[in-house]
Amino acid sequence: MKKNKTEQIILFTLLFSSLSFSFNLEELSQTKQWHRLLHFKNGESEIDDPKFFFSKNGKANPKAELQATIEKLITDKSDDENSTRCYYPARSHWVLEKLPELKTKAYQPECKALNKELETLGAKYITVILASAHINSPASAFGHTFLRIDNNPKTPLLSYSVNYAAMTSEDNGIIYAYQGIFGGYQGRYSVAHYYEKLKSYSDLEQRDIWEYRLNLSKEEIEKMVRHIFEIRHFYADYFFLAENCSYNLLWLIEVAKDNVELTKLFNHKAIPIDTVRAIIDADLVAKTTYRPSKRKKILALSEPIQNNSQALSFAKSKEHNLSKIETLPRKEKIASLELATALLQIDYAENEIEKKEYLPKFLKLLKARSKLGKVETKKIERPISPSESHKTAKATLLGSTEKRIKANIKVAYHDIYDNDSGFVPGSYINFIDTSFVYEDKQLKLDELNLLDIKSYALQDAIFKPISWQVSLGGKRIFNNELNAYITAGMGLTLGNETFYGYTTLTPTIYYKDHDDYSISTNAGLFYNPSASWKFGLTASHEWFDKERTIDSIEPFITYSLDQEHAINVKYEYEEMNNLKEDDVMLSWFWYF
Repeated sequence: MKKNKTEQIILFTLLFSSLSFSFNLEELSQTKQWHRLLHFKNGESEIDDPKFFFSKNGKANPKAELQATIEKLITDKSDDENSTRCYYPARSHWVLEKLPELKTKAYQPECKALNKELETLGAKYITVILASAHINSPASAFGHTFLRIDNNPKTPLLSYSVNYAAMTSEDNGIIYAYQGIFGGYQGRYSVAHYYEKLKSYSDLEQRDIWEYRLNLSKEEIEKMVRHIFEIRHFYADYFFLAENCSYNLLWLIEVAKDNVELTKLFNHKAIPIDTVRAIIDADLVAKTTYRPSKRKKILALSEPIQNNSQALSFAKSKEHNLSKIETLPRKEKIASLELATALLQIDYAENEIEKKEYLPKFLKLLKARSKLGKVETKKIERPISPSESHKTAKATLLGSTEKRIKANIKVAYHDIYDNDSGFVPGSYINFIDTSFVYEDKQLKLDELNLLDIKSYALQDAIFKPISWQVSLGGKRIFNNELNAYITAGMGLTLGNETFYGYTTLTPTIYYKDHDDYSISTNAGLFYNPSASWKFGLTASHEWFDKERTIDSIEPFITYSLDQEHAINVKYEYEEMNNLKEDDVMLSWFWYF
């Protein structure tokens, strides 16, 4: 009965309007824009909150949801902010635009709160923000994207950000990864001040920021903003690899821009770098801006005093006794004060110092600095953009002098053999990396890395992060038998972003028919002189019980042809219980 009543209301409205009688509910419900407003893909909406739908069948039936929406617009006479037109501004505007004859039948509430928010936002420009990868955060190991809504591009700190994220306070990386991979969290859109996001990503987490302003018209921006203010009320199941922060921002762009297709490009994984590339390839970016991290700014400030223990001691101290830098040359004194100010700000942002203690110290340093005048500071060079880096899935075909053929397929994202350009140097993640080998007329599984993370975080005169690594998978060791393993370790990394070396100590648990244990020392050097070349050398010594050992050394060279292809040559030497093997291998990498 309810369905018949709905159809009667719609038919009555249409038949007695003075406009065209060509309206077809079926055709309208199948339009691209209606599906985008519902986040409808592969036969159902990706919104999982039942409150999003007016029809009980709305998640899988766009026609039923359109019928229910039209009925709500006609029958809802409330003047509350939760009314249909105030709470669902995007779909309401679209339906009334497509069916203008309904405007006289649908009640128009005031929507005071919504209109006030829209006025405060004052949206004139939309910018996609890419925060580079933060390897020590499981939620941001691949980087993070969100939107910035600008009223005035000259004052971005006063703008607002639109973020999509999993609703969780989980600090345990293993639990987060499990829940995130299998959709265990609710994902929601939120609107906040941009300076809060910038402070978190650039200052506290020391991540570079890349800004990509979109070339959207006023009408397109208005469509996007209406959808943001509608969809923010509802959740979708969050999937770390697929329906994540980067993927769900693409829905907002598609709602705004009729002639682009973005979400259909990402069915199984959506890594931030790849989604930004898709936006650029769709010719949606009008301008790109780079903002270096707080860490890079601090290192640039401290360059004149990085070898001056007296100046560094003053900057890192809690008292900031000005007499300790009184005899320093002017340039070094300025660097000492500016570094001290920057480190003090970080302490305050991380709640390591209270406001009542922070303000007097901050003003004291500013006063001392103001007396010394201006000085030329080192300009921070813009690195290669992440959008210019290699793509994040990889297939490898390898041939060797030992008449072996190997093939690898990796879901994501960046390993030690790949050129670092566009990535955070020293940060490597292999996710589901599977290797097969054809040898002696047999094809067999050679190695499986379910997850392999190496964080070779660079230490310098100011920052002293610990390097670490964790791996889970299966590989062949003694008697060429495949063993499951899990390993974790720590160490340190020294050098710069072009040339650096690491050393780690890693215990490992193996399992086949029984438990086996080892501990290994690992070391390596990487030299990444350009976007084309990378040179590496790795070595390890692994101890087992019963005087069993595995020693290995591996130099390699990678030459990148473009974003999709590279050639790798490496020499492998391995000694396992006095049994020695060596091999020269030539590999072709295909990134996709």
